[in-house]
Amino acid sequence: MSACDMLRPKAAGVASLPEGDPDRIEYLAHAQGCPDCMAALRQGELLMRKLDQVKLPAPSQAALDRARAAVLAEIGAQMPARVPQRWALKAAAAVAGFFVPVLFARHLELAGISAAIVVLGVAGILAATAGTLRAGALVVLAASAGFAFAAGGVPGVWPQASDLVPVELMCTSFELIGAALPLAAAAWAWRKNPQPGALAQAAAAGAFAGQAALHLACPGRHDAMHLWMFHVSGVLLAAVAGWLLEGQLKSARS
Repeated sequence: MSACDMLRPKAAGVASLPEGDPDRIEYLAHAQGCPDCMAALRQGELLMRKLDQVKLPAPSQAALDRARAAVLAEIGAQMPARVPQRWALKAAAAVAGFFVPVLFARHLELAGISAAIVVLGVAGILAATAGTLRAGALVVLAASAGFAFAAGGVPGVWPQASDLVPVELMCTSFELIGAALPLAAAAWAWRKNPQPGALAQAAAAGAFAGQAALHLACPGRHDAMHLWMFHVSGVLLAAVAGWLLEGQLKSARS
């Protein structure tokens, strides 16, 4: 390929360059001995002068308004302010689950209120940040197990089915009820911003908030066997429910 073949297609672009530009100097150095390339450059310069003379009409106010609305809509869609709103909704939903066991309790042991409040705060944070970690539900489950260990230790010999009291299932039921609100909030947010693991983490965090309330309302709050079988298991079941619901939502989207 000759120098002309390489430079001539660039003539119009070179014509728009200011004096002293390296590309323009290089082109002129070649065009001094090539009439065809010099003619192409002059044609490009003529085109640039004609373009400078073209006066485009000013955009109408309606066009400006449409452009402004489109830009504001795009900015609004990307504003991080919406993230705290979703976080606040999921956190508030988890905190609401704290009051489910409290409202049904016949007696509250306020000696553990400090621990319950701390755990409730942790549950609220875990619910608010649902979706930031794909395995966030495992973090909630680990926190639930840690709380059970701190309150009652590690269970010894596991009981037989005949030794279990059906009323103990109330604790698990309360936790699952507490998981429903943050699960619903996370499902609502998931439609617009599907984040893997968000529903499982939110549901588990709601159940964890219920576990915090049970530290005040449950007569077996220091019984290791009861804590692991009916409190920690409630958090686990809530996480599984969230995981299953997320699978259903994914199938519906596809």
